[in-house]
Amino acid sequence: MLDLTQQEFASRIGIKRNTIANYEAGRNEPIDSVISLICREFNVNEKWLRTGEGEMFAPAPSSALDALAQERGLTHREYIVLEKFLLLRPEVRADLIDCLMDIAAAINSDDIPAGTPAMPKEMTAEELHAELDRQLKAQETAKEKSGAS
Repeated sequence: MLDLTQQEFASRIGIKRNTIANYEAGRNEPIDSVISLICREFNVNEKWLRTGEGEMFAPAPSSALDALAQERGLTHREYIVLEKFLLLRPEVRADLIDCLMDIAAAINSDDIPAGTPAMPKEMTAEELHAELDRQLKAQETAKEKSGAS
């Protein structure tokens, strides 16, 4: 449909010409990543490419956000986040960005407010086993004391 040679087609998606020839001859099936490349590069409808059903080409994007989503391969969730963000009033978007910057600064800061619970440190396997042994011994001792009384 696009009047491309196998070499031109292969070059556009970054694979070898003989790989395309093998796909066309039915000797090999394209892997999912190649399917994605074909769909993105040539605006092909993935359902059509896999099953032959539906339209060959995906519909043209109807908005700049649709075009961006298609270009960047956004997930549905990512699309919704951007859409909702862009629908906010400009001053609310600015406030949200300021809030996110404050959060990032607090996370990266060494200045931890008093009363903030300490984050547990990561333990090595040996430290974890030793801690579990300590806790088991403490439980056994507590059991023995309660049984003795």
